[in-house]
Amino acid sequence: MDTNAFFEQAPDHFHGDPAHTEPIDPWWDELKADVTGFTSSNELAMLNLAAKLLPEDEAYLEIGTFKGRSMCATVRGNESKTFYAMENFLEFGMAGIEARTELMQNLEKYAVDADVRLLEGDCFKLMADPKLIDKPVGVYFYDGEHTFVAHFLSLAVVEPLLADEALILVDDATWPVVHRAHQKYLAKNPEWTIVEKWDAKVDNDPMWANGLHALKFVRTEPSKLTTSHELLRKYQVHVQSRINRLAWKLGAKFPRVMKTIERIVLAGSRAVK
Repeated sequence: MDTNAFFEQAPDHFHGDPAHTEPIDPWWDELKADVTGFTSSNELAMLNLAAKLLPEDEAYLEIGTFKGRSMCATVRGNESKTFYAMENFLEFGMAGIEARTELMQNLEKYAVDADVRLLEGDCFKLMADPKLIDKPVGVYFYDGEHTFVAHFLSLAVVEPLLADEALILVDDATWPVVHRAHQKYLAKNPEWTIVEKWDAKVDNDPMWANGLHALKFVRTEPSKLTTSHELLRKYQVHVQSRINRLAWKLGAKFPRVMKTIERIVLAGSRAVK
């Protein structure tokens, strides 16, 4: 993936500086109105450009697809490429369960001619299987679980799957929890750099939702999970995932109580400052 081409061409798709202006193409707003989701029009334009520049011998990987808004935008005009989407349909409770039906309907409408491969389950378990994705990942979009461990692992676990040069786009990146996780990982992994930060000014900013950061990865030596990273991955898959399932079940039974607990626990990590 030619990441420099992405950063050079991105401003051409906006009325001015992407950080402060909207995309030129009004179609992203039309898609946003038609497909339920949380990705902003600015983000949709960036994802589509990334896929446009993706070589055909590399793949696009998305974590956290929900009802498919981002994927429907990404494949537009890029139907000859290979797209992978990982989703466990857990994070939104009953809405997540219902989301799968809408996802398939949206893909049928907007991505019928595209090679979109849905992989269901825990992304940190799926990504550990090198046989699931048959091409190096040139573009990686992470919009999965938003905890410190998950964001840290979102870089560590995907690294062996990445092409020798890859573009990484991380959603909700203005949240402090994402900053901390990236700083922790990048401090010991110089092959990674944060190139652009399109930050949100407020929670659910109309232009950038909760922020999008663009990272660049350039491999200088073979990639593999360290022992500590593998232990952390196993904790996430076998322990944290069970805690998450329990939390969502309790949330369905006691929504007000769980919402209050969530606000208290996540106040400092999921807030645009």
